[in-house]
Amino acid sequence: MSSSNQKKLHLDEIFQNEINTSSYQSNQEDPKPEEEKAQIPKTNPIQLTGGNIQTTISSMYQNTQQDAHLDTSNDLIFSSPSIQMNLEYSFAKDYFDEVYQNLLLDELRFYKKVNCNYMILQKEINDKMRAILVDWLIDIHFKLNLKKKTLFQCIFIIDAFLSKNEIERKNFQLLGMVALLIACKQNETIYPPLRAFLAFSDNLYTLEELINMEIKVIRSLEFDILAPTADDFFMINAEYFEFTEKQKFFGEYFLDASLIDYHLLKYKQSTIAVACGYIVIKFFNLNGIHLIVNNTLPDINLNDVKNCAKDLCFLMKNLSNSSLGSTKNKYGSDKYMNVAQFCENI
Repeated sequence: MSSSNQKKLHLDEIFQNEINTSSYQSNQEDPKPEEEKAQIPKTNPIQLTGGNIQTTISSMYQNTQQDAHLDTSNDLIFSSPSIQMNLEYSFAKDYFDEVYQNLLLDELRFYKKVNCNYMILQKEINDKMRAILVDWLIDIHFKLNLKKKTLFQCIFIIDAFLSKNEIERKNFQLLGMVALLIACKQNETIYPPLRAFLAFSDNLYTLEELINMEIKVIRSLEFDILAPTADDFFMINAEYFEFTEKQKFFGEYFLDASLIDYHLLKYKQSTIAVACGYIVIKFFNLNGIHLIVNNTLPDINLNDVKNCAKDLCFLMKNLSNSSLGSTKNKYGSDKYMNVAQFCENI
């Protein structure tokens, strides 16, 4: 793996075009004076190119795939997004309410673990650094063609851990890699070996540091990490509203972007999912809007959904002018029908 594709994230540096989140109403004001925040110089955006990463990781998979008698002709392409989605979210619509209610119950239990104002507890990181880390993880996740559930669970692990623990800036990227590793172990049949996770950060950390951080995270969360995510709710809603594949990708674009903004933690995962569905219905002029307006879906607060949808659109406009381009690059690809182009009109 060439050094150009191995990325040490300079979390003490912020891109020239930062995400403007000043219009959001956070649940609690950060009491820290601005001068106490890290003084962060501007720099050029991080560019993560994919060719050599895929080549190297493919070679790492080779022995494992041969042992399992897998087809390696497509390297890391295990399945297309549509096939993967159908396998992960296949259920009879007759059970929609039961499935949805069970997810809502799990959501109440798990998301007590996430404090939407946890940055107040952190002394060496802030929301801009979190945005850089999440953007980098979205890019790595896309290049490895991992399941969507893996990405969303990875971000949940990061937020849940930071809600309980302070972290040093030098270990923040390590936390991101470990969260992705743990999520892979829970969701993926085949995932990168440990040495690949070390290579992602240009071998900034040792194998011992990686393992020790994994133990620390798992113990902190008491091995209870299989939380329902906005992706789970959205895929069920997409089936319920009978979205086309392009409409699903469009909603997923907003869904992935929501991970970047720390301020959106104030919304429940189910609310974010319905808000993404709401945006799809409005944008494509579909006939399902009455199901949301009339609260046909379980446990919907219409005001929260509309406010969340506004925040998501505001975020998307800011991302278009930001150096955090992993989500736009992902959904600007043919694999996702280039749905990112539609957001230019939002």
